[in-house]
Amino acid sequence: MSTTVNRFALAVLAMVMIVSISGCAKPEPAGLTDDQVGKVANNILQAINMGDYQKFIQDFSDEMLAAFGQDQFNEIHDMLQESSGNYVSLGELTMINQKGYTIYLYQCEYGKESVIVKVVFAIGGDKVEGLYFDSTNLRAASK
Repeated sequence: MSTTVNRFALAVLAMVMIVSISGCAKPEPAGLTDDQVGKVANNILQAINMGDYQKFIQDFSDEMLAAFGQDQFNEIHDMLQESSGNYVSLGELTMINQKGYTIYLYQCEYGKESVIVKVVFAIGGDKVEGLYFDSTNLRAASK
């Protein structure tokens, strides 16, 4: 579990850095519309609720498939269920760019709290290149 905690802490730090250094220029989108990205994000979050690994990975890039095996999925599922509860709804969208990537930040509602979910695509791309979660309860659980 400490590996998950370390990865989670790094993800939170990366998200804070990305948000703080992003410029004010209008971000370039992924190769999907905002609605399509929202559907991908919603699918991923529903798959975590259901414990459905195959549905979870269906929109992942090859690199993400290599990084997110069944064990990592189970860790994310367990941590979110314990700390945040079930995913309820996708919230407000903020989009930024960082080094060739489009980062979609959603303020999502979960059963116990709000969770910031970051879904990353290559600019012009249509596969998920990164996925990160941040919330008060998740931070407390990672200590």
